[in-house]
Amino acid sequence: EQVGLEDVAALISPAAAGYLDRTATRAKEATLKRFGRTVQLFAPLYLSNDCVNTCLYCGFSMKNKIKRKTLTTDEVSKEVDLLIEKGFRHLLLVSAEHPKLVSADYISECIEEAGNRAHEVKLEVQAFDRQTYARFKDAGCNGVVLYQETYDRDTFRRLHPYGLKKDIEDRLDAPDRIALAGIRHVGLGVLLGLSEDWRRDVVSLAAHAKYLQRTYWRTAVTVSLPRLRPAAGGFKGSAEVSDRDFLLAVCALRLALPEAGIVLSTR
Repeated sequence: EQVGLEDVAALISPAAAGYLDRTATRAKEATLKRFGRTVQLFAPLYLSNDCVNTCLYCGFSMKNKIKRKTLTTDEVSKEVDLLIEKGFRHLLLVSAEHPKLVSADYISECIEEAGNRAHEVKLEVQAFDRQTYARFKDAGCNGVVLYQETYDRDTFRRLHPYGLKKDIEDRLDAPDRIALAGIRHVGLGVLLGLSEDWRRDVVSLAAHAKYLQRTYWRTAVTVSLPRLRPAAGGFKGSAEVSDRDFLLAVCALRLALPEAGIVLSTR
């Protein structure tokens, strides 16, 4: 039985810590019923770490003194070949946010390069308008991942003082633009540890995903819960999320969103 948002809050509350085994069993049953014993592997291909944003928690932040590199389309093609040789057929093109170096033209070319050999090409790049997303779809893009990072407005604004990403409303609206452009898959996520109330972020993520599933029923939605880890810049988050709490959150999302894919990565 699909659970509601109040149930999600209860399942990840401190009082639920002793019920992990029971919650995990229910989540496993829901997964097997919808997806069977299948796992789809994908490989990220980083296009660029050049960035114009100052996100206080990010290793790619403009203020960090790191070596910068944007791949040429020929280099992208070689990276695709290497990943295809290793058996990957589902690729995620990832980039920091730099409108000049990582433009819509450049991203479209990279999609086409990857799509020539891969079965599926998704993007994890800056937010764009609906027309640009439609252009990416025409180039061969199957999905777009756009993490909100945190749904807490005060925390979001404090952690994004400069750059394109600081507009929280534009970022919140971006998944709608992706779906309206006809792209098949939309990926959501929050970076656990950014906000002191990480549980509120998990419930907000579930609410956002439910809204998209209800409004754009032809669009597949995935969710992800990366946890904050050490990176260039030395940022320390507002909360630590234990392995037990992380597992409870993943299981709660499965029970609340039985039709959604859950993405797990090393991020």
